[in-house]
Amino acid sequence: MSGLQVQLRSASPIRLEAEFDCGAGELMALVGPSGSGKTSMLRAIAGLWTPADVQGHIRVADQPWLDTAAGVQLSPQARRAGLVFQHYALFPHMTAHANVALAAGPGWTPDDVQGLLARLGLGALSGRRPSQLSGGQQQRVALARALVRVMAKPTAAHAVVPEALPGVLLLDEPFSAVDAPTRQTLYRELAALRQKVLVPMVLVTHDLAEARRLADRVVIVDAGQTLQTGEPARVFASPRNARVAELVGIQNHFAGRFFKDRPGWGRLRWTDAARPEQSIDLAVIDKNKIGDDTPVTWVLNGEQVDVLRDGEALETVAGQTRLRCQLLEVLSLGEISLCTVSPQDLPGQTLTLNLTTRLLRRLQVETGGWVQLLIAPQALHIMPVRDAAN
Repeated sequence: MSGLQVQLRSASPIRLEAEFDCGAGELMALVGPSGSGKTSMLRAIAGLWTPADVQGHIRVADQPWLDTAAGVQLSPQARRAGLVFQHYALFPHMTAHANVALAAGPGWTPDDVQGLLARLGLGALSGRRPSQLSGGQQQRVALARALVRVMAKPTAAHAVVPEALPGVLLLDEPFSAVDAPTRQTLYRELAALRQKVLVPMVLVTHDLAEARRLADRVVIVDAGQTLQTGEPARVFASPRNARVAELVGIQNHFAGRFFKDRPGWGRLRWTDAARPEQSIDLAVIDKNKIGDDTPVTWVLNGEQVDVLRDGEALETVAGQTRLRCQLLEVLSLGEISLCTVSPQDLPGQTLTLNLTTRLLRRLQVETGGWVQLLIAPQALHIMPVRDAAN
């Protein structure tokens, strides 16, 4: 396979169970909380950290960088890995040009380095030291330094055909230390760069919005384990288990029971544990993966819920569930308000919805008032309880 392949197992000094791949030209985001092992995985790829008991392999463009079964372990210097650190890690006494040239291979000339800096909008700043550069400019210097490690040879600034490179670009929260306008600029520059060089890119981030915006695929990481891999929209809408749902920011996850109904359809029974006699049945799609009368964990994707005024007439489409809910709390966060509602038929339970200020004005509802929710079956994702932690 062309690209990056990682399969690692280790028990100490920290637990590590990593398995993912990243194709040439693809950007993969490792997403997880602080201390989850994301940066350790990045350092393992670069060869900067290798546990004594590690088992598995790291391959780039079908070349083994690490293969414990075959006794292969390349040094960091022998791996064509470009690493961009969160706080740049530039040498303060050296110019931008010198910082980049220091990492360049033997095929690079000073003019080649200058050309790459120009390509990243730094041509006129190559003689400045890091203290004379803004945060965004320093980050571009760090990116240029990483690229010269990855590139086998210089690439012309005017090249049109994307070049496949036998290395990997590793980005360790590279945008977290810059302001919002600079971050948007760097996003665009990264997108433009991906069109010119075909290299696997692995981005470490705890910012879910950033992962959704930049990544082709995401890897959810927790306690050294890769829990789920897939396209961002799919992972965020259909988490594998309750822990993944929590890590991707889904606030509405509950226990319930699944019952088979007519072909292709099922019923999700939502019950208040404190009042078992109270329950609501929600229509769900039956994918024939869960048996009848099965305890489940379920999550609700609020983006697929329509909110209407109380009493507003709107014909429901096939499978939609209509719930009358009381608005319990509204927390304004600018353009978005965090709203807590409670179903009339299940007053002990609550749902959290992110509603725009414009929609709230249209609803003309205040705290204590009532609204209607139209829940599409696609908004509900159910998982067997046995998968809640697996």
